[in-house]
Amino acid sequence: MVSSWEVQKSELAALSRRDDFGLVCDMDGTLAPIVERPVEAAITPRNRELLNALVQELPLVAVVSGRGAAALQDFVGIPGVVYAGNHGLERWLDGEVRPAPGVAEHRPHLQQALDVLQELVEEGIELEDKGATLSLHYRRHADPDDFAQRLAPTFAEIADRYGLTLGGGRRVFEFRPPLAVDKGTALRDLIAEHDLGAALFIGDDITDIAALEMARSLREAGACAAWGAAVQSAGAPAEVAATADFSVSEVAGVEDLLAWLLSARKASST
Repeated sequence: MVSSWEVQKSELAALSRRDDFGLVCDMDGTLAPIVERPVEAAITPRNRELLNALVQELPLVAVVSGRGAAALQDFVGIPGVVYAGNHGLERWLDGEVRPAPGVAEHRPHLQQALDVLQELVEEGIELEDKGATLSLHYRRHADPDDFAQRLAPTFAEIADRYGLTLGGGRRVFEFRPPLAVDKGTALRDLIAEHDLGAALFIGDDITDIAALEMARSLREAGACAAWGAAVQSAGAPAEVAATADFSVSEVAGVEDLLAWLLSARKASST
């Protein structure tokens, strides 16, 4: 079992003292509790306060999420935070969404898939058009496991028909353009753009595994002292913790970790 972040305080303290240390977080299940309806999610007041403070201390504070970049900016809304939405397929820059190269050309295929998926929506299902991707949330279905098992082959066929890739997370199917972009490449690019020599990524879901793996790969290659933390909670996939360097317990644990990082950072600067 992966150890708690509290066992790694000496390593984290060393990272926090570096001038080139950055923080990258997922949102849902990390900064904000998982809720029945994604539109009702909210970053906790304490995490908002801590990110506000960390932005003043670190060269990079970023949120990388499956949500659209504009939605991320609305949900978090902290000046100075970098928002990478749709798993890195877009950024919020200068007051507008900037898609990654190649995203726009797949929009017609996503629209075709959306038209078909609308005919398959059952009670308790929320189909979300995020521009660069489509999400089908089934948490509120009367029998979510049965729904996922019954419809997964159909969704795979639809994705294949329109040249899309099918992914997923906690009670969600996601249709994406077939581009080599994920939270791992987003983390790598953010590290390079901000010339970071050290970084911490925190996430809780299947899509965060790519970033956790990237953190370890960069560290082992000597490119960046990057580490990954998995948020453990009810319903969190076991594979996420298995990929991480250490764990955090629930969103409340993320608050404790960020508060400790802020304190350690301030102590090092005095």
